[in-house]
Amino acid sequence: MHSVEIQARSVDEAVRLALEQLGRTEDEVDVEVLVDADPDNDGEALVRVTAHGQAEQPEAASAGYRAPVNEERVDEEIEQMAKTVVTELLDAMGFDCQVMAVDNPSVIAVAADEPPTVFIDVNGRDLGMLIGRRGENLSQFQYMVNLLVNKRLDTWTRVIVDVEGYRVRREESLIGLANRVARQVARNRKPISLEPMPANERRVVHMALREDPMVTTESSGEAGNRRVTILPNTSN
Repeated sequence: MHSVEIQARSVDEAVRLALEQLGRTEDEVDVEVLVDADPDNDGEALVRVTAHGQAEQPEAASAGYRAPVNEERVDEEIEQMAKTVVTELLDAMGFDCQVMAVDNPSVIAVAADEPPTVFIDVNGRDLGMLIGRRGENLSQFQYMVNLLVNKRLDTWTRVIVDVEGYRVRREESLIGLANRVARQVARNRKPISLEPMPANERRVVHMALREDPMVTTESSGEAGNRRVTILPNTSN
């Protein structure tokens, strides 16, 4: 493995976890911050860490968001552990839910250089509070699940938690928006900034367009006002 993408509470924590997974030191890698953390909004950072001289050139994809994929499910014992952690947390919070480990429900496939990922689906009654405004509570809940699960594992494993299909519906909406705006930017050759978004939603936009040869993306702004700007690719 020469390159990984890690999502964590801060850029420093994400880099540390990536270095552990790669077995490298910081002077042996290149660090690319894909999404900055929002410390005032409990957002997470996403970084790509690549060993020197090992960067791969992405292949252009017509849909704009497809990536090399590794869709094999992780070990059943790890899935069961994640289910148990989610169930115990929900029970402690007073929620009566059905918790299942599922195949990747996202329209964005897991890339081959991403960590092993467990997808957990939660269903039940009156779960709006668990989701929260624009998914903020769900993001915080998922962060707690990842901390608890990975304390029990030797290798970093990512856990994605969805509640009643909220995350999938929101991802589909964001990807549609990203591709529509990207076409407009490519046509007019002028950058367009999207509305402020939490870190997990900005990540969806970055991932959706990361292999689009006509545009690039960047995040800017402070705290809760951080947003993604889609820019024409000046190399074309």
